[in-house]
Amino acid sequence: MPGYNYFFISSPLHFLLSVNMAIRYGEARNIAVISSRIASNAKLLGEVIRRDGRVFRDVIMLESGPGKGHGSKARQRKQRMKVLRDYLGQHPAAKIFTGSDRHVEFQYAMHVAHTHDPSVQGIYLDDGLHTYLGSRRMHSFQHKYGDPLLKKLYYGTWWKNPVILGTSGWISEVYAVFPELVHPVYQQLGKKVLPFDSSYFATPAFEHITGVLAEVAGLDRETLGRLDFVLLLTHEQHYIDPWAHTERMMQILGAHAPEERIAIKAHPRSSLLPELRERYPRAVHLDNRVGFELLLPFLKADCVFIADISSSLFTVKWLQPSQRAFAVEVTHPTIEHYRDEVRALFDQMGIRRVSYDELEAALAQERASG
Repeated sequence: MPGYNYFFISSPLHFLLSVNMAIRYGEARNIAVISSRIASNAKLLGEVIRRDGRVFRDVIMLESGPGKGHGSKARQRKQRMKVLRDYLGQHPAAKIFTGSDRHVEFQYAMHVAHTHDPSVQGIYLDDGLHTYLGSRRMHSFQHKYGDPLLKKLYYGTWWKNPVILGTSGWISEVYAVFPELVHPVYQQLGKKVLPFDSSYFATPAFEHITGVLAEVAGLDRETLGRLDFVLLLTHEQHYIDPWAHTERMMQILGAHAPEERIAIKAHPRSSLLPELRERYPRAVHLDNRVGFELLLPFLKADCVFIADISSSLFTVKWLQPSQRAFAVEVTHPTIEHYRDEVRALFDQMGIRRVSYDELEAALAQERASG
């Protein structure tokens, strides 16, 4: 009997791409493994998968959280490993998909699966910018030798160190949104790089699960369909002053649309949600637990997407190539070391890079010509 396909899901992007691949393998038995470190995100995705009942046959919820007391993290991890070991024993794997082969639970699942069947494949699904830019630590001695040794000593010989996400010894195939632009280390390490097929987003199965998502998350489709702008915010740690950036953007966009037709999408791990709602009470605040890309079917064709270094911009350009998208160049202390690489990547993807002033001018020109 053919084995099961397991999909480790720990972010909204992982959910989107896992749904794509699960529909692609529609004849197989697909299992979702929710491993989000954010409890509210995990609960939402688990509920959507259960109510949908089509794309995934079952869902495993791996307990996560800060825990309490000495050794609580270790106890949680031990419990998660037991859940995986027991489930894989009863439902043998054929393929295991992940957006992060750095997660211990994925590597342990591959280890257990290989004790049953050494031919089980580990497959990496695009995690965003890391896939294309790599990591600033990837060539450091600690990253290449120190950390792997410590983890092998702690977990065992089944730990296989990834140079960047998707390059560990457990991974044989890499699926990328823009396969021609991935970091060269994938080919150097012998990974087979393959493209996603966006046609699976036009299937009844995808339409059904996005409809369930809208219902569970309480999304108002009429409100979404009236939006003129969507502002995508990176996590606040990447800004020198997140409020200075947000305020400037809302001033620029507010000159071209009422606040009710401007949506703000905070980062999934943002802690600024209550203050964002307080500062901009009339704006549409998109649920940050929901992958922005899953909202695209509900937005109008001329809606404009604006971000800075958000991975959502290039998934937008992949799914809707004609959609207008701007990347506002903002000083990010944490990414200055690969600023040039980000610029080149966005240029290759057809994402227009602008300053605040250039964005103002571009929107004014579009209004004048429209």
